[in-house]
Amino acid sequence: MKKKVIYIATILIMLALFVLSLKIGILQVHESLWSLIGKHSIEGQTVWGVRFPRALGAIIIGAGLGIAGAIAQGIFRNPIAEPTLIGLSSGATLGTIAIIASGASSFGTRMNVVSAVSAALLTALLVQWLAPNKGLGFLLTGIAVSAILTAAAGLLITMSPKPGIQSLSFWNFGSLSLLNNATVGLIAPYVETGIIIAFFVSRRLDIYSLGENSSLYMGVNPKRLRLWAVISLAFLIGASVSAVGSIAFLGLLVPHIVRLMIGPAHRRLMSLSGFVGAIVLLIADLLARTIFEPNEIPLGLLTSILGAPALVVLLKLRSATWVNHD
Repeated sequence: MKKKVIYIATILIMLALFVLSLKIGILQVHESLWSLIGKHSIEGQTVWGVRFPRALGAIIIGAGLGIAGAIAQGIFRNPIAEPTLIGLSSGATLGTIAIIASGASSFGTRMNVVSAVSAALLTALLVQWLAPNKGLGFLLTGIAVSAILTAAAGLLITMSPKPGIQSLSFWNFGSLSLLNNATVGLIAPYVETGIIIAFFVSRRLDIYSLGENSSLYMGVNPKRLRLWAVISLAFLIGASVSAVGSIAFLGLLVPHIVRLMIGPAHRRLMSLSGFVGAIVLLIADLLARTIFEPNEIPLGLLTSILGAPALVVLLKLRSATWVNHD
């Protein structure tokens, strides 16, 4: 009963923040949101052409990042594993910048998304291939690969003669400002695919948390499980980064919040992490674009500022439980 109440409350909060995101901004909306549908007035275009894809994108991407954080911490069996730390965000960023800098594609195109997802997948497979067969080894290898790829992306931006390429540095900080209805529609199927794969491996992650030897004894192949997990991560992170850049700390913080609420069982952990991730990103985006109006704070910077101290408090209140006792 308690878990049902938590789910219902979380969904209601997410919907309330979604509506608030449509109403709040430099332009004050006084009419009913429904009355603005189909209108070509300034208010109608602002709400449904600008704020709607931004708020919907925050829900989709926030859910994807929250679930990605739960997968990363489960598959690496480490409470500080996070897509940004293990190199996937850096790989997706490099793939995005490379395809745009080469002139082969532009921001918001299908090739851009495919390039980011492919680069994230290759990065994950590279980390899996290079790392020792241990959780901490994967994490440390991921951090090293992430540093290399971030440096490569920086060099590509600096050396490219393509006009305006320096503006691509926004991927290092993250922003929902460039989202539109077409971009949201483009990335949604990729994020959805990643979520489906995540739920496919969720039960196996519960067994995997007992250790690799125990997993093998109980019929779970660790190498195959890791492969499916990193494919899911590639879809979730690649699609998100291609549209809004790298948003740090969300994937690290959200699973910790959810474990305190409902425990460590991965299927419930992932589903609620999706809702909480959407809530956190909606709140962060509202703050990013309203605190210093009309100026906007980089979203990734804000999530880091809010996420770091919150994580310290959470870890002091209660240590994360990694073994499923259900």
